[in-house]
Amino acid sequence: MLQTLRKYSDIILSFSIKRFEQAGSSLRLRMEIDLADGSKLYVRETVMRGMKRKYAYHWQDSAGRLLIRWDNAPDWDVESFPHHKHVAEQDRVEASYERTLSQVPDVVRSKISNQ
Repeated sequence: MLQTLRKYSDIILSFSIKRFEQAGSSLRLRMEIDLADGSKLYVRETVMRGMKRKYAYHWQDSAGRLLIRWDNAPDWDVESFPHHKHVAEQDRVEASYERTLSQVPDVVRSKISNQ
């Protein structure tokens, strides 16, 4: 994970791990990442018994408005089910192919660079 965060040091100002628990092949991670443009990325990952993985990556601007949230809660019928993203609005849902902490920062970097 630290290697992934270092790869994006051009856009990541700092990060803090709010919770990390591991028991055998299960783990829970909660993290906040401060980004160069003043926005934040909130990371939530849970792995249960090394098999079932739940995640949410919530990116919001400096005013707390949702930019994009990626998650795999099975609550939307999209092409990439259950993986999807909420874009700018809670009800605007799209298919998502970014599913890990190593993929999401590429999108963030691209959007920050184009501002």
